[in-house]
Amino acid sequence: MGMNLIEVDLEKIRPNLRLIYHLESLEMLGRLILSRGQVDPIQVWFDGEYFRIWDGEKRWRVCKMLGIRRVKALLVEFSEDQIFNDLLK
Repeated sequence: MGMNLIEVDLEKIRPNLRLIYHLESLEMLGRLILSRGQVDPIQVWFDGEYFRIWDGEKRWRVCKMLGIRRVKALLVEFSEDQIFNDLLK
């Protein structure tokens, strides 16, 4: 599995549809991102049309709420078998 650090427009990223967020943790993360910037990149993979979030959806959502247009991301490159096996864990 390879990874490359890239910068991606938020509009080109699709979430992994995590539904449960604690407002307090989103607010705290928002304050951190406002004061220090986005320190940790999210992890994404490219499906041929959009980038899909592998890890870091909360950071993506907070950046979107703050009006940040681009995020740092690690582009994860792996096979479909690796995706399937990870989803089964």
